[in-house]
Amino acid sequence: MKRLLLATALGALLALPGGAPAQNIVADVARQELEDRLRRVERDLESVKEANDSLRKKLSSIDTVVTEASRAAGERANSNNNLLKLTASKDELAQLERALKDSEQRREADKKWFVEQLKELSKLMGAATSAPPTFTPTPTPKVGKTKSAATTDANSRPHPSGVPDTGVHHLVEKNQTALEILKAYNDDQKAKGRAGKLTLKQLETANPGADMNRLRAGQKLFIPIPEK
Repeated sequence: MKRLLLATALGALLALPGGAPAQNIVADVARQELEDRLRRVERDLESVKEANDSLRKKLSSIDTVVTEASRAAGERANSNNNLLKLTASKDELAQLERALKDSEQRREADKKWFVEQLKELSKLMGAATSAPPTFTPTPTPKVGKTKSAATTDANSRPHPSGVPDTGVHHLVEKNQTALEILKAYNDDQKAKGRAGKLTLKQLETANPGADMNRLRAGQKLFIPIPEK
């Protein structure tokens, strides 16, 4: 519409008498039109600039939102990891608790077994204390029947002075020594609570003619043992 009015005005001016003034008017109108266009272009550029600034602000705002969203997502991920770690810790505690219970049960079982063994040992010790002592020399000598002075055979009577008339006859075993025989009989007398100790000299005196350093297997020795 503005262009139509401008063209009409230009035609009217050209129709006026005097060509030079009319041309000047046309030039002024054209310049004015050009200036108007320039101003419109400047306004359009300003609008574009403002729109660009607004868009830049929106993009910055979107970037901020994305950054916040990423940070929140990271925090949630860390929270989930911590939750998983906490769950794992609870599982480990449960396993430790079960292990402690198993250890306690084994300890109670061991304690019960130990108490039972002590009871059995006490019974055995009580039986050993109440049982009469037995003569078990090492090595075990062959002991004959105990004879008193009245029942001793003629070959062993009378005994030399200082040797008891009561005792036992012992058959020497293979490789058995006089010291082993003495120890066996002395241990037997000690176990029976009898005082006194048979010496090698007494054994030699009770068995004149026997070489205590060279005993023979099957040799018969008289072992003098006091009655009390």
